Amino acid sequence: MNKKTWYKWHSFAGIKLSILICFILITGTLAVISHEIDWLANPSKRVLPAVDSSQVNWSAVYKEARQRQSKYTIQSIHSPIDNWFAVEVITQNEQGMRHREYYHPITGQYQGDGRWYNWQRFFRMSHRHLMMPTIYGTSIVGIMGVIMFFSLVSGFFMFPKWWKNFFRKPRTQNRKVFWNDCHRLFGLWSSWLLLMVCVTGVWYLAELWGLDADFSEQQDQIITTQKKPIIPSQAVFNKALERVRDYHDMQIKAILMPSNRWSTLIFQGQNDTLLVRDRANNVIFNPLNGDYLSRRFAQEQSLHVRISEAADPLHFGTFYGISSKIVYFIFGCILSALAVSGTYMYGLKLVRQHRDVPIQRAKVWYLSWQGMHYGRWLSIFLITLCFILTVIVFTNIVIL
Repeated sequence: MNKKTWYKWHSFAGIKLSILICFILITGTLAVISHEIDWLANPSKRVLPAVDSSQVNWSAVYKEARQRQSKYTIQSIHSPIDNWFAVEVITQNEQGMRHREYYHPITGQYQGDGRWYNWQRFFRMSHRHLMMPTIYGTSIVGIMGVIMFFSLVSGFFMFPKWWKNFFRKPRTQNRKVFWNDCHRLFGLWSSWLLLMVCVTGVWYLAELWGLDADFSEQQDQIITTQKKPIIPSQAVFNKALERVRDYHDMQIKAILMPSNRWSTLIFQGQNDTLLVRDRANNVIFNPLNGDYLSRRFAQEQSLHVRISEAADPLHFGTFYGISSKIVYFIFGCILSALAVSGTYMYGLKLVRQHRDVPIQRAKVWYLSWQGMHYGRWLSIFLITLCFILTVIVFTNIVIL
């Protein structure tokens, strides 16, 4: 195909659902720093001055959390996201409603609480599946990933020797040329991130439809006569904690309490294995006596599992803490601007008037709006549905 044909396909892929694509890019960009947004919004999450998040006093946190539990059951305990974050304890009441509590990572002192549906949940859920049931929402977002991937590839075919344009200053002789050069420059510098999120996004779609990886089976159930999940005593918790520290090379990131899904005490975390979620490494104990039951480490898993576990760190940029998240956020903003500039350029291409006559911005956006055809209404419908479902879910009318 020639350059003109590639441009037609590039425009078709980018313009028809540009509103929805832009929404997904913006929510994804904000999802990268969503924990930090919650840190700003909720003083209970803050630990100032900052402390070393790797030195969490899990025993003190668990003791304080157990003493506070009367109406709530502890579901899990999570280490600080960074050194200035508190430990987060997830609890659940008899109606199944989840809640967050925050504790100082060193002293274990209770600092305050927060709702389960916070900013992090909003940006994550709206980006991942538009607040819809996962099977539908994730499929739609995954298809958008395929479209953006095609737009990325076609963009490179449109510009021969594109690698020479990384440091080319945008020309300013007229608005069309300027926006075209800016769009090209934005696209080149953010292409690595677009490739990353598209590939991992398509991988999520593939996992949803049958290519998900399974860990090897572990002993996560024990025989007990109790109908309710067993809450480990302080002594049992401390015994298991010491076993993890003394015999297993793993930095604890989360502790999962016995539940209806598993009846054991599970410690999850990180070791020297790169690009894996916390769940890839775990050590499991009997909640009745603290005896060791089983463990798994990421480096011992199959290639399929390793690829699956690398998807989240690569998609959201969490693999190097706040540093990598800042890089992802900056280039995510550029990608979002790229979607806007591409839409504006499409309208500029459709303007038919003498070059000496000033171009009216309203006319450009109107032509872009018309060029979206039915895609504009589909985009607006899905985004509106996302916000309606947000109101329904976040007001606890339903539980997801």
